[in-house]
Amino acid sequence: MRGVVAIKDAILRHKKLAAFVGLIVVLLIAAFVVIALLQAHKTKTTVAKNPVATQYKKELPALEKTVKENPKSSDAHKNYAIALYATGDLKKAQSEYEQVVKLNGKDAVAYNNLGNVYRDLGQYQDASDAYNKAISLNPSNMNTYANLANVQLYMENDANGAIATYKKGLKALPNNAQLEFLLGLAYEKKGDTANAKATYEHILSYDSSNQSAQAELTALQNNK
Repeated sequence: MRGVVAIKDAILRHKKLAAFVGLIVVLLIAAFVVIALLQAHKTKTTVAKNPVATQYKKELPALEKTVKENPKSSDAHKNYAIALYATGDLKKAQSEYEQVVKLNGKDAVAYNNLGNVYRDLGQYQDASDAYNKAISLNPSNMNTYANLANVQLYMENDANGAIATYKKGLKALPNNAQLEFLLGLAYEKKGDTANAKATYEHILSYDSSNQSAQAELTALQNNK
């Protein structure tokens, strides 16, 4: 199964996320920064230069044929949806992912990926609903919390909503330095310096070598 969780293209399409992705790269959160796949749908030129997207483009006819031959197979629809998303056909990807969740309402990955499609189409409420469904099905997937919070924080300017999402994620995944670091950033965006500092200090209490948390904490302390 070649399912991936995608946020890189949203970051590229929304300038407000530029600083965020820089920090995520420092953290090496490879689980949801799969550049080769997720840059694919930005432009035709980008697709042409992207070997993963190019390969998916070659496979589209065969994947579509498999769907036609197996219309009741959620896996067939999901594989086709992944390829459509990678090659930039968001509307068809939406249709295929919607078919996936109709056939298999317990597929958390499909709901997460459907949320990514809705997000990229600017359908933020639909995206949030899909992410929340994914979380209800699999509360241990860090990436879905990050995807939902990104929509809340950077697209809807809802810092409180994002903070609540990260706190919910940390209840399911306590002492997850990646999620907690993102929580710190959300506090910073809200202007809550005290809670941001406390968050970074807490990370360092169990992960003393966390350079990103230390850098943010130092920056906040220097900006007194």
